Amino acid sequence: MSVPQMASEQERLGTSTGKDLHVLCYQHHTEMLLRLLREPAEGPLYACREPGCLVRYNSSHGYFIDTEDAKTIEEEKPPRVNCPNDGQLMYLVEVMPQRRSFRLWKCPECNESRTNGETSGELEKNVGA
Repeated sequence: MSVPQMASEQERLGTSTGKDLHVLCYQHHTEMLLRLLREPAEGPLYACREPGCLVRYNSSHGYFIDTEDAKTIEEEKPPRVNCPNDGQLMYLVEVMPQRRSFRLWKCPECNESRTNGETSGELEKNVGA
């Protein structure tokens, strides 16, 4: 398996180390904010900080749209990238503005990472951002 060339610190928009997750919104590529939940059993919930953005992430559901509007849910198909090691839903950790198609995904459990070139063709069709 070849390792992709990594971006310099100035080129990166998002990083992650250990259990300190830095989840990026797949639409805005900004770091999502950790939200406290009344039901901690589902794990930490991350929400996009952009006004009006409904994108959320948690490790049990992956990315999802936080709305009860059926039309919005039907129109928006969040990316679903599964970890090849444990099947967990991965999160977007890095993008590079100078390489618009580059995406680095990371597993919240085992820290396995992969690029969009290593994921299924299905993902590349669903994620235009």
